[in-house]
Amino acid sequence: MTTTISKPAPLLTDDQVIRAICGLRPCRHGGLRLETESIGSKRVVHHYGHGGCGVTIAFGTAPIALDLIARETDSPEPVAILGAGVVGLVTARTLASAGYPVTVYADKVGTETTSVIAGAIWLPVGIEFGTSPTEIEQRDRILHAAFAELKALDAKKYGIETLDVYEPKGTHTEGGLFTPGLIDEPELIDAFPFPSDATPERRFSTLYIHTPRFLRTLLEDLDALGVSIRQHRFTSHTQLETLDERLIVNCTALGSKTLFGDSAVYPARGVLVHLKAQDLGYCVHDGYKYMFPREDALILGGCFQPDRDDDRPDDEMVREILDHHRRFFGSACGV
Repeated sequence: MTTTISKPAPLLTDDQVIRAICGLRPCRHGGLRLETESIGSKRVVHHYGHGGCGVTIAFGTAPIALDLIARETDSPEPVAILGAGVVGLVTARTLASAGYPVTVYADKVGTETTSVIAGAIWLPVGIEFGTSPTEIEQRDRILHAAFAELKALDAKKYGIETLDVYEPKGTHTEGGLFTPGLIDEPELIDAFPFPSDATPERRFSTLYIHTPRFLRTLLEDLDALGVSIRQHRFTSHTQLETLDERLIVNCTALGSKTLFGDSAVYPARGVLVHLKAQDLGYCVHDGYKYMFPREDALILGGCFQPDRDDDRPDDEMVREILDHHRRFFGSACGV
């Protein structure tokens, strides 16, 4: 495919930088945990291990959590949800829509959580789904359900749009994403439609979720569904006995390491640079270096640093991110 210059390069000068920010992806060796256990008098459905893919696949895993809850009772009874990041909010929305009285318990909620930090293209990478036929079948079921649900939402209300994503030569993308019903197969390109010093390889289109608006709308949904959100921080699973609810869905992600003793949970540190918003109309994906035009900021990423739990951005990584994108766009970015 031949491409002509039709889109602008971003402005990446120092005066455009708003802030640097760091978040900890809630990863888990072995991937998702979707199972039920008894703890004291409670039945706990574990629903975590999404890594950095909570925004993109929560609508695909929440129905599994709902099914696990449904197996525990003949009729909807009150459910407590621990955690109010995107996975907890989507789970609460799913259960409440199915008729369950839901109360969310969390220290931080929605736009105060790690879920709000990045923009999110629908490209679930960096999460272990497994390789057995059963695991691959579950992966495909989760991906298709999540993608279909996101496409069915009111795009303007939830902050969802379709954008082109451009990748330079050598970018790795995990398998299983480009299948019927998901993202169309990428097309090879011999030039980017914007000024760049990088070697182009391909283009594809996918959903882009503006996370601040997405999370705000989820909270509005929960309010309309009568879901209560209570500020509470659990430090031990023994404190679950203080809850009135018998059924609990654990969406505490990184918190599950200490709260439930899950040694498979680990943080993967990511650093982002937020610049003043620029209406570019496209994304660039180069592994963990990427550019997303969120409505309130132009987001430059990033890195994936496992087992680092310091959540303060360091100057060296910030400079590496800026330098990478400035090399990618060359003199057209204003530097």
